[in-house]
Amino acid sequence: MERTTFNDLGLIEPILKALQEEGYTHPTPIQEQAIPHLIKGRDLLGVAQTGTGKTAAFAIPILQELHAKGPQGAKKKIKTLILTPTRELAIQIGESFSAYGRHLQLKHTVIFGGVGQKPQTDALHRGVDTVVATPGRLLDLMGQGYIHLNDLEIFVLDEADRMLDMGFIHDVKKVIAKLPQKRQTLFFSATMPPEISKLANSILTDPVKVEVTPVSSTADTIGQSIYFVDRTDKNKLLLHLLEGDTIREALIFTRTKHGANKVAKVLNQAGHAAEAIHGNKSQTARQNALKGFKEGKLRALVATDIAARGIDIDGLTHVINFDLPNVPETYVHRI
Repeated sequence: MERTTFNDLGLIEPILKALQEEGYTHPTPIQEQAIPHLIKGRDLLGVAQTGTGKTAAFAIPILQELHAKGPQGAKKKIKTLILTPTRELAIQIGESFSAYGRHLQLKHTVIFGGVGQKPQTDALHRGVDTVVATPGRLLDLMGQGYIHLNDLEIFVLDEADRMLDMGFIHDVKKVIAKLPQKRQTLFFSATMPPEISKLANSILTDPVKVEVTPVSSTADTIGQSIYFVDRTDKNKLLLHLLEGDTIREALIFTRTKHGANKVAKVLNQAGHAAEAIHGNKSQTARQNALKGFKEGKLRALVATDIAARGIDIDGLTHVINFDLPNVPETYVHRI
């Protein structure tokens, strides 16, 4: 049986061209299941984790729908809102909209806290079709009158279970209360605890349900090695592993923020350019570290699990678990 290609999903030429330029020809299971329904305007409940291709599963049909509606007037009104728990994820979703929509005349902006709001309000003032936002800063800007959602047509709630874990669910409900009743709603969550199921039921209308089996075991294509070592010799072993050319770059996981800082310091002292990313780092520092790593300026990025969740690094060759996680699923997510 032949594999489905993006050409089979009824996508418009400018999007197909962008996908081709990104090197994508075959949709992932969630994209194959979701895109045809979303193009038709259906509500969707997607039970899927990061790494399943869910961002493209909603970004592509949203771009197609917005394009089909034709150009907006002199000043664009916000037609799509994507709510996401972290800045990193918001930035990545923004990058996806830029990549897949590069041949379309559509505009989006990304809104999150921890940085000055002027560049964000300037972009809003110029007019955008799509806003990707974290809940806190979105509510701030709505309160200040910079964002009006009266013309909204599509609402995406991404990583709903994580919103709950991070204590944002109250803010999410406040945002939902301000949305027009008539809209298309897309709801994504890796797990469905009772409170999240209840929220999904309350905001979705006759949704299509797409479930992508969670990865509960590691991919067969990933080679894994284990080294038995005394705690005191861990730094020595890490430096030894990085001595040759085998490991060109590595994402290194530690259990604590303090541990991440210590490992980065040891690596830098040994001449390996490294940065740590974790919750205590400023947003700008985290973005710069990730950018430096993606551009090959850093040999190693040292991260805690929370900071690294949702990070997508193409072509990454090695992941090193300097500290093993307490939960098996976390290990699977890491590698």
